[in-house]
Amino acid sequence: MSSNDLNNQSPKKDSPSQESKEKEIPPEINTKNNLNQNITNNNNKNNNPEQNDEEEEMNQSNSSMELNITTYEIKIVFLGDSNVGKTSIIKRFCTNKFDEIGPISTISVAYSNKTLKVDPFTEVNMKIWDTAGQEKYRAMTRGYIRGAQGIFLVFDLSKKKSFEALNSWLDEIKGADIDNNCVKILIGNKSDFIKKEVDETSANKFAEENNMKYLAVSAKDGVNIESMFEIMGGSCAKIIQELPDNEKYYKQPEVNETDKKFYRITDIDSKKSKKKIKRNPSCC
Repeated sequence: MSSNDLNNQSPKKDSPSQESKEKEIPPEINTKNNLNQNITNNNNKNNNPEQNDEEEEMNQSNSSMELNITTYEIKIVFLGDSNVGKTSIIKRFCTNKFDEIGPISTISVAYSNKTLKVDPFTEVNMKIWDTAGQEKYRAMTRGYIRGAQGIFLVFDLSKKKSFEALNSWLDEIKGADIDNNCVKILIGNKSDFIKKEVDETSANKFAEENNMKYLAVSAKDGVNIESMFEIMGGSCAKIIQELPDNEKYYKQPEVNETDKKFYRITDIDSKKSKKKIKRNPSCC
């Protein structure tokens, strides 16, 4: 064999059995190594008590940061003519459902609640009051407007009459003597309708003239439903945080599960005849 042949000859590879034998570690030695490593780690921890304390404090701090969430309770009232979709908006927000056949017109007032996170450390528990739009319930509605931190003024984009009635609802708000810090948002529902009787320019102009924000929504498609409540919750929380006596808005421990129901109140002027009828126990 020539020298060139020797140089070109590839080196011999170890057989698979030989290679595995070299890499194989007896289980006794492997276990012993693990035990030695654990002992070394424990010794290092014992030798650095200050470092251990710092790690413990950091873990506790992280845990407390995760749990340190402030929850404010706020009262939200829905106003507007009958059949503009107030109940459908609330149901979409609370249950993410929509009644194609249309909900039954609210008699007197309906109530629901839902907690919404507005930032990493703040939540708002919204007590939502759905008022009737009929004229005969106006006197009752005024009582529910009082003490509200937020008001949604709703009209139907496909019915100009409901938009023209907004001024009368503003009069109801003024007559209820609400707090100056109350957040008011104008809502144009049924944005999914192709034929609209109220254009966006008119709605925005009305909102600006009355110091309100405006949002077009669709309870049917769910468009901007979450956004309208996020804007309301965030605005109310910001105002409450700046108040010197904001502790009165802190969420109180629940005595029972009643607040989690979605029910209708009838004859609220008479305590003896007050009845709560559950409409949808899985609402919120």
